[in-house]
Amino acid sequence: MLPSKIKLALMSSQLGWGGGEQFLWSLGNRLTGRGHSVLWVCDSASALHKRVERHGYEICPIAGRIPTLGGLLRLRRACLHQGTQILHANDSHSLTWGTLAMLGKLGIKRVGVKHTAFPIRSAVRYNWMLDAVVCVSKAVRDVCIAGGVAANKTHIIHGGLEPPQLEPAVQRAWASEQLGISPLTPLFCAVGSLIPCKGYERLIEAAHHLRWHMSEFCVVICGEGKSRHELQQLIAKYGLEKRVRLLGFQENPEKWISAADAFVHPSLSEGLSLVSIQAQMVGTPVIASEVGGLREVLRSPETNRPLGWCLEGNDPATLADLMKNAVKKNAERTTLIRDARRSALERFDLELMVDKFEDLYARMLDGKGTKSLASESSWKNQTVLRESG
Repeated sequence: MLPSKIKLALMSSQLGWGGGEQFLWSLGNRLTGRGHSVLWVCDSASALHKRVERHGYEICPIAGRIPTLGGLLRLRRACLHQGTQILHANDSHSLTWGTLAMLGKLGIKRVGVKHTAFPIRSAVRYNWMLDAVVCVSKAVRDVCIAGGVAANKTHIIHGGLEPPQLEPAVQRAWASEQLGISPLTPLFCAVGSLIPCKGYERLIEAAHHLRWHMSEFCVVICGEGKSRHELQQLIAKYGLEKRVRLLGFQENPEKWISAADAFVHPSLSEGLSLVSIQAQMVGTPVIASEVGGLREVLRSPETNRPLGWCLEGNDPATLADLMKNAVKKNAERTTLIRDARRSALERFDLELMVDKFEDLYARMLDGKGTKSLASESSWKNQTVLRESG
């Protein structure tokens, strides 16, 4: 039985805003709405801290990814004052912070989330520091187990989103005005940090190929990161300044996603991709690499049929062809949009994600947290039993 109120500390060490931060914010905000006590632990200079502070939630600030004695003591006091039962680490650095701060406090359960499909560097940290490891996709769980993480510690909980309430036609008119282009100009959107693994170099090269097939189009990339200079140089190299725009960090990227004729996500590695799911929810066709957890987004779990335009390999010309095909108004496009939206709303609903975390937290507090929720069928069976009871 779920306790009426769980006391949690939700931790993040990240300064920027990405899928992991959106995941944590959505979870914590909804848990607070369900009556649980949430202590936010984040860097005082982070985007997450600003959002949490704006909503008036309780915050324990930390400074930097490397723990300091003063910071550890402050975190320890804040958790003990709250009566923290679950310490939830959203990244590896916050895992270190939480473990060191809570040394000796064995009654506080620890859960960590693995968002990426990058190989595990040290399974010892996960096996020793955590009572449970949440993986955002089956692909991430496979990486964890292959890297030595104990299988019975792993739990698959897909990221969830609340469907954006946006009118595509209205957003398109707004975006066209912002960009100074015709509403009829094909518009492609990408959202993510400007880092090498997101594959934006390939997207820019694809735009170079695409201009020989389409007289007019525009590509916008929403995000910030260390690769900005290199991407700008590549745009200049191909003379694409009017066709490819780096918009920087956007507070509400879903407005651009809704406005676009297609969403492009050419990532080289991906744990899940909330932005691709968001595109499916608003009815924007998705063109994405079939890597990592993206396979679970791009394919129907029942039939394995594609729910978007799946990119294989690294050829920019192939990506350009997919972009060209994805904006053609035809029956195939209409069917893919409909099926992708239905799948996203059913499988990646925010309330379903929070339900699963509540269930995991409750079982951890009951001493049953080592049983893995490794499959969707396992979760659905438990849900049916709980509702019928």
